[in-house]
Amino acid sequence: MEVILLENIKNLGKIGSKVKVANGYARNFLLKQKKALIASEENLKIFEKKKDELNKVNQNQKESALKIKKIIDKFEVKIQKNSMEGGALYGSLSIKEIIQNLEKNNFKNISASMIEIKEAIKKIGDYIIKINLHAEVQASIKVKVVSLEKTI
Repeated sequence: MEVILLENIKNLGKIGSKVKVANGYARNFLLKQKKALIASEENLKIFEKKKDELNKVNQNQKESALKIKKIIDKFEVKIQKNSMEGGALYGSLSIKEIIQNLEKNNFKNISASMIEIKEAIKKIGDYIIKINLHAEVQASIKVKVVSLEKTI
């Protein structure tokens, strides 16, 4: 299905781009979330009328994301997990745990879909995790996984 993007979408295109996507992706995500319009002459005219407004909204979102990025890039999250003697964790660190820790530190607007973890975190140590704040803005946060001290 061919659609006209109403916002910048990472790895897909910029505002106003005509792109071909799978029918399910278009129906279930892009159209449902109002991120795109079906490519037609009528919708192209609608887009042209809204183009300046959409670009202003996008620019404001980008500027806001850049401000948040400056704060997040300096931030370090410390998470305690149960671990074995060799430093291996029981299970792995989840995105949910990272979000909960960020929320405790007043980063309320970060969702699971924004967090990008290349591989599962299964050991104690320091990790850099990417957070997609905007299609054009990506922050990095340092996550320090430490062993949970057992009290007997």
